[in-house]
Amino acid sequence: MKVSLFGKTSKNIEELVKGLGFEIVSKNADLLITYGGDGTLLSAEREYRGIPKLPIRNSQFCHKCTNHQDAVVLKNLLAGKLKLKEHRKLRTETADQKQLFALNDFVIRNSDPSHTIRFKISKTGDKLLIGDGIVISSAFGSTGYFKSITGKSFAKDFGVAFNNTTEKTSPLFLKDGDSVTFKLIRGKATLSFDNSADIFTID
Repeated sequence: MKVSLFGKTSKNIEELVKGLGFEIVSKNADLLITYGGDGTLLSAEREYRGIPKLPIRNSQFCHKCTNHQDAVVLKNLLAGKLKLKEHRKLRTETADQKQLFALNDFVIRNSDPSHTIRFKISKTGDKLLIGDGIVISSAFGSTGYFKSITGKSFAKDFGVAFNNTTEKTSPLFLKDGDSVTFKLIRGKATLSFDNSADIFTID
């Protein structure tokens, strides 16, 4: 099997992978082994979208990694004991028709922490909301920022959490195929996604 390594790779992991019979390649890999934490997995998906990934822990925080030793995980892969699991992504389109995809979440928030923003989103009627913004999360990402705001996570579809709004607002749980529209009414806000360094200003 041809694999590529992504993350803070070390000589130890390279020797382990090669020793088990994998071929390490720089392109046209059958699988990408991400060596790090949850953020490494997100970065890998942004750069190598659609290639199957196997996250191996090299970080204190890797909720998506298995708890088995590296050699055990890799041997299970060779033995065909690991099942490929597909995850639905989020897609957004900005006012200038730029499309972005997120495995974890989109975050819209006030760019100036000393000022809230006023905004409206579909699914809540014409209600004006005041706060720090919203988090739109996939099921994959619902154990992260979404859960830290709402105290909840979910196993399918997607959700919207309201971040520090002046009026307590329950999260929305929406079905796959649904959409939600955000409109900034007043203030300055930004859009970010997953752990990308790209941050967009919202008009």
